Amino acid sequence: MNTENTFNEENLPSEKQTEVKPETLELTEEINHNLHSAGKWSQFLAILGFIGVGFLVLSGITMSVVMAFLPNNTADFFPFPMFLVGFLYIIFAGVYFLPVLYLYRFSSSIKQAVALKKQDQLSSAFNNLRAHYKTFGIIMIVFMCLYPILIIGMVLFGFFSGFGGAEGIPM
Repeated sequence: MNTENTFNEENLPSEKQTEVKPETLELTEEINHNLHSAGKWSQFLAILGFIGVGFLVLSGITMSVVMAFLPNNTADFFPFPMFLVGFLYIIFAGVYFLPVLYLYRFSSSIKQAVALKKQDQLSSAFNNLRAHYKTFGIIMIVFMCLYPILIIGMVLFGFFSGFGGAEGIPM
């Protein structure tokens, strides 16, 4: 009897043996209920976010117009024109709009995915949720980097404004 390993088809792995089934997640009725509820609450928060963005834009426009027509008595105290504060509000509104939009898209997609049991809608919903959190994360990183710079600037501004007249206003 030949004990050498010879090449034959029995020794080769078959397609069924190499096929690896991906593990799937099961969306139970409780999970579907929780996702639908999360969709409702995220839609509520997104609508409030859109309202907040609208108020920021209106405040920015109002401040820019009002500050442009006020007499420039504060020109010695602030090193920049005051109407630019309104533009800063509008910039904040623009930055805040994007994560609110992603949250709204998540809420719409997750509710449709649960109601219609569509996998592509579920994937789209979680893609928008990922984009929402990623955008907020980037915004937080930027603000965390800006805070030390702003604090140092305020301390230096306060320190050097003390070298002016008796009231602390530069001469």
